[in-house]
Amino acid sequence: MNINSNPVSIFISYVKEDEKWLYVLETHLSILQRQGMISLWSAKDILPGSDSVHIIDQRLEQASIILLLVSAYFLASDNSYNSEMACALKKHKQGKAKVIPLIIRSCDWQSAPFAQLSPLPANAVAVTAWTNQDEAFMDIVSGIRKVVENLSSQSSHLTRPSIWNIPYQHNPFFTGRDEVLVNIHTQLQADLATPFLQLPYAISGLGGIGKTQIATEYAYRYYQDYEAVLWAHAEDRDTLISSYVAIATLLKLPECTTEKQEIIIEAVKRWLQIQQKWLLILDNVDDLGILPPFLPPTYRGHVLLTTRTLAMQRFATRLEIKELSDEQGARMILRRAGILAPSQELSHANVEDHRFATLLTQELGGLPLALDQAGAYVEATGMSLQEYFEIYKQYRQKLLSDRRSLIFDHPDSISSTWLLTFIKVQERNAAAADLLRLFSYFAPDAIAEEILTADSSVLGSLLAPLGSDAFQRNQAIEVLRTYSLIRRNPVEKTLSIHRLVQAVLQDNFEKSERHVWAERAMLAINAAFPQAIHGKWHKCERLLIQALKGSKIITEYQIIRREAGHLLFKVASYMLGHARYREAEPLYHQSMQIWEHVLGSEHLDMAYPLNGLAELYREQGKYREAEPLYQRAIQIREQSLGPEHPDVAFILTNLANLYTLQGKYREAELLYQKTLRIREQFPGPEHIDLATSLNGLAILYTNLGKYDEAELSYRQVLLIWEQWLGPEHPNLASSLNGLAELYRKQGKYVQAEQLYQQALQIREQSLGPEHPDVAFPLNGLANLYSEQGNYEKAEPLYQRALQIWEQSLGFEHSDVALLLNNLANLYIGQGNYEKAEPLYQRAIRINEQHLGPEHPDIALPLNGLANLYIDQGKYDEADLLYQRAIRINEQHLGPEHPDIALPLNNLGNLYFQQNRDEEAEQLYRRALLIIEQSLGPDHHLAAYPLIGLANLYADQSKDSESEQLYQRALRIREQSLGSEHALTQQVQKNYALLLRTMNQDRA
Repeated sequence: MNINSNPVSIFISYVKEDEKWLYVLETHLSILQRQGMISLWSAKDILPGSDSVHIIDQRLEQASIILLLVSAYFLASDNSYNSEMACALKKHKQGKAKVIPLIIRSCDWQSAPFAQLSPLPANAVAVTAWTNQDEAFMDIVSGIRKVVENLSSQSSHLTRPSIWNIPYQHNPFFTGRDEVLVNIHTQLQADLATPFLQLPYAISGLGGIGKTQIATEYAYRYYQDYEAVLWAHAEDRDTLISSYVAIATLLKLPECTTEKQEIIIEAVKRWLQIQQKWLLILDNVDDLGILPPFLPPTYRGHVLLTTRTLAMQRFATRLEIKELSDEQGARMILRRAGILAPSQELSHANVEDHRFATLLTQELGGLPLALDQAGAYVEATGMSLQEYFEIYKQYRQKLLSDRRSLIFDHPDSISSTWLLTFIKVQERNAAAADLLRLFSYFAPDAIAEEILTADSSVLGSLLAPLGSDAFQRNQAIEVLRTYSLIRRNPVEKTLSIHRLVQAVLQDNFEKSERHVWAERAMLAINAAFPQAIHGKWHKCERLLIQALKGSKIITEYQIIRREAGHLLFKVASYMLGHARYREAEPLYHQSMQIWEHVLGSEHLDMAYPLNGLAELYREQGKYREAEPLYQRAIQIREQSLGPEHPDVAFILTNLANLYTLQGKYREAELLYQKTLRIREQFPGPEHIDLATSLNGLAILYTNLGKYDEAELSYRQVLLIWEQWLGPEHPNLASSLNGLAELYRKQGKYVQAEQLYQQALQIREQSLGPEHPDVAFPLNGLANLYSEQGNYEKAEPLYQRALQIWEQSLGFEHSDVALLLNNLANLYIGQGNYEKAEPLYQRAIRINEQHLGPEHPDIALPLNGLANLYIDQGKYDEADLLYQRAIRINEQHLGPEHPDIALPLNNLGNLYFQQNRDEEAEQLYRRALLIIEQSLGPDHHLAAYPLIGLANLYADQSKDSESEQLYQRALRIREQSLGSEHALTQQVQKNYALLLRTMNQDRA
């Protein structure tokens, strides 16, 4: 049993049903905690998101006492009975822990595997059966106290080895490295089986990561395994020689009195080779090359060394020490600050202390030395962790230099430690030192190696050769890795640096140096970050964290250079392409400001951010803000390139797209035709841009009801994009979705569904499942299913599309209004008016605010809300809404547009219900004529006015006319929807009723 000066570790095994008894037990044991005799742990101390199985196993392994809270629930729990209890009994049998059953509730525990163990309470009566339960717990505490005292008594007899020269006291605040210590112990014990193959074990990592503290804790925790524990300082050869002289004296070797150091070293080596059960710790080995002359070729003890170097050169087995987790770091700083006792867990800290301890851990990068400094400062000043967190931002350099400790296991502050290391790097390789300075301005994680090679001429004279010379570059990286200042991921080809290394470097630069290195970092990032086009997105994503850091550098250091504007523009374009609009907008603005200052407001390059910002506003539905930006960009390009240049056509197409969205169809068509004339002059890959114009024109023709022209344009687009971009390019999905929309409007549901699915698959794979463009085919599919009456398939598609747009575009975007309208239509189809009405009203409000009260998009929710009011008997309100929808569509689309037919038909239904037959008939006939002329006589929409007229004539006893209309409507419905569709069956029902009436009249 591993007993030391720490409090006795107690693990409590329980089930959730007995949690209240756990709290009562902990309350009664609190006096033992206050006396420093015990530390308690149970599964409730596990933080959310942690690997609970691993943590429980680790805590069981560390525990000296394991308490089982026994009840019927405990015995019925597979986890407690088969896992925790089985492990506990195994440790008890091995003598590694004491297991004590605590009988909480009456149950058949006498037949359990732990029945042979003495339980508590001492009389084995369940706590719940005691008249006074406090007395039961007093009995339990008394029994636990005896076991703890017995273990402590055993501990007092486990004296340290007589040969012992550990120079540091045991650290009561040591925390968070239990797994590391277990790994070291397991590895060293395993090596004893093969002494001729044994290698030193190296604890490796950055200065301040806690290597010396881990070695010290190992010595105190596992000293009972050894007859001699030796410590040697090994910063350099002279220091190591001095340590070996001291060891020879400690070992009382005859050679210790000689003045020849070589003889003393050989004497110590012989002792190490002959003796067994010893531990030799070589601390702070900067140069592994000095060690071989100091160690025998074979030995039967353990050599443990601490080093900053990462390359072991086959001399040692390396264990790299990583930063503390948020949980470990928070626990350490709270204990060091005196907020928690050394044995207390995080669960005992209040919410605010826990929160700021976690924030500080993150700010300090989980570095133990920095956390120790922070905790010591808080303890000394009596300030709160929140106060320390707030002043750290302002006084970072001073606080990182402030070392307050009476334990001199690491006397230097984090700042002093690293500044000395930086000097050593400079002496060994000046380029490596400059590389470290450059790294101090990158984002600390995932520094892609291509940043160093994209354009090394921007990095300064010492680093410039590293870009093209891999040998020199790797030499510099090797020096930095020697001191664990950076990490390298050879698979990802990335480097990383601790954020505090960056902080200390920057804090010790002169002001002019800071600007120089910040600017070089930004220029290197700009050179590596590609244009944000499809095919380069993966590389953009890989470099994005660095590109965003470069953007912050531009702002912080007020860098006014053409390259700065270029980087901002590229990052903004990537953000726009991935619907990260809030992040893109300020970058576009900043890019324009820099280029206006450097290049002038009329420079050709200014068109790029102007067009980009206009595209962003168009995507957000901010059409009024977008139009003048497009126009200014066009003016700049026309002045510089001439009005017939393809680059001018590019922005003209974007403006035409905007006009289509605004319902300015005539203006849009003129611009599309102009761009086609320009682009047809440039064959080859430029035809990709021709396809963009054709795609916009196809959308326009669809809106205008010119379906034949629209289909021809879409097919031309698909042919061009498949040829030049490939079948999986996201541009292809746009035309597939558009053609699907066209087929759906024509009632070609089978073809439409296939195209929607294809578009959806392409967009999900190329853009990701949450990109706003994914919502378009989702909405189209939902519309298709809704029109077919398949509401169960339609609703989740609408909901998913709505969620995507609300999260990416905002809750007030015009596209959101479209989905709200469509979802409301679905609820009307289901008869769920309570859900439908607020959706229509919200859609109208959004469109009025963002598009204006007369925009054609408003006609859709107006028509839907009017339908709802009819069903509710609110005829006057419905009449006004229909009239407004018809007026808006006539003004913007023309009196013969097919979109007018639906509100005309619906208004006819209203008048029919109000017995205004003449007005109703006129509206039905006008709606039917528009559909027949624009969509064809057999289009599925024609069924609506046909049914309206048939109902009207049946009511007027015009049976022959009514019969013909029902027959035609029924044929259309059966062809488009099938005979089993609810809408088809409704026509069948009305027609059958008419036939019965006619038969009765004949009889």
